[in-house]
Amino acid sequence: MLSSGQQEERNPRLNRFLILVFILGMLLFSGCRNDGDDGSADAGVSYYQGEPLPVDGTCTSVRLTAYEAGDSGWCEWRASHDFLPQFVRDGMHTAIAQPWNNGSFEGDEGEACGECWEINTVNATGIVMVNNLCPIEGNPLCSGGHFHFDLSTEAAATLGGGGLDEASARRVPCPVEGSIYVQVNDANEWGYLRFAPMNHRVPVRRVDVAASPDGPWVAVERSGGAMHVKNGPTPDEGDGIYFRLTSTLAEQVVSTRPVPYLSAKGSAHELGIQFTQIYEPAECAYQPPGDVYIDRFGGIEGVVWQPNPWGDNSEVKETGSGCRNGSASCLQVQLDTWGGAHFYYRQAFPASAFTTASLWVNAAADMQLTVAPSNDGERCTEQRVALTGGQWTEVTFELATACTGFAQLNGITIAGSNTPTSMTLDDIRFE
Repeated sequence: MLSSGQQEERNPRLNRFLILVFILGMLLFSGCRNDGDDGSADAGVSYYQGEPLPVDGTCTSVRLTAYEAGDSGWCEWRASHDFLPQFVRDGMHTAIAQPWNNGSFEGDEGEACGECWEINTVNATGIVMVNNLCPIEGNPLCSGGHFHFDLSTEAAATLGGGGLDEASARRVPCPVEGSIYVQVNDANEWGYLRFAPMNHRVPVRRVDVAASPDGPWVAVERSGGAMHVKNGPTPDEGDGIYFRLTSTLAEQVVSTRPVPYLSAKGSAHELGIQFTQIYEPAECAYQPPGDVYIDRFGGIEGVVWQPNPWGDNSEVKETGSGCRNGSASCLQVQLDTWGGAHFYYRQAFPASAFTTASLWVNAAADMQLTVAPSNDGERCTEQRVALTGGQWTEVTFELATACTGFAQLNGITIAGSNTPTSMTLDDIRFE
């Protein structure tokens, strides 16, 4: 029961809901376009202007959102083809942010199409295949500030991610069966052919076509997420079109089955070949950012630890003055009567992810402060700390002891008393 002078603390679930409403609005504004919209309505948007962050294909941080994906996307092949792996047909595919559409081997634009990534969230691990693009224009989250996947809603549900959160990702050989296929998207009798390779174990670096498996070969050009050739083989040259594919690992294979001339748009054709050379993926497990505040709020761009104070006059703000050990930045906290603050992360993480939680606090005057690790405001065993004004005090928790019965955590909570108080916090972390 709250005393008559005590103000009820804000429920971080509610505040997070309000933030989520804002984010969902932003995602509607910034989600992947798949409808031909040129983004002209977004002319006033400020996009990330720097070089895209480098991506380590063996293990990298990835930011996740989600969108209503269709059967086809920028890569111009249908995810419902019956020869594709079941996980792809079940919707486990993704749009990749435009700055990385050249794939993890950094080839030409479009090389990411058909590449597979294993994504590890705090909730699950699963493989997705790239079949669409999240373009820069109209999509600030996909403009290059951080490696980004816009998952299909099916993939987001399976992985327990996609609500603007973080995961780890590593490229993996696609667990496909059988042959590489091509989907014919346009063709004419004068040697024009537009198509998309599918069902390859590793990304395709180059494609050549010929009227015979012995050549002569004509180089194909990439065209967005698909490929085309303008002066390729014509119906009077042979019984069909042969394909020579080169993988990102420099393996070269030649089709044993020709694709008939003037094949119907959207038709898929088996080439009778598959890449045999693959790469062995390294271990790659997601670890939530344990640095709640160390000179800045921890986390990646767009997904950071956040303060959530309660009490009409409570506030948390960054300052460069009076920080512990002369550090560059710390937090100035003003608590109202019975006020407090949660410092929380968007994603709840397993309580076993860390062994300790700690923070340093320096109060302006002698006071009592209640501190506890928490999950959506529900607190582990609290510590009531007596602070001496003007002195730094460290508060530490052994999580296995303090948070017995908690499967997940997502914050640290501080609460004041019946007197407004002012303090400085620094070096807040889970380890």
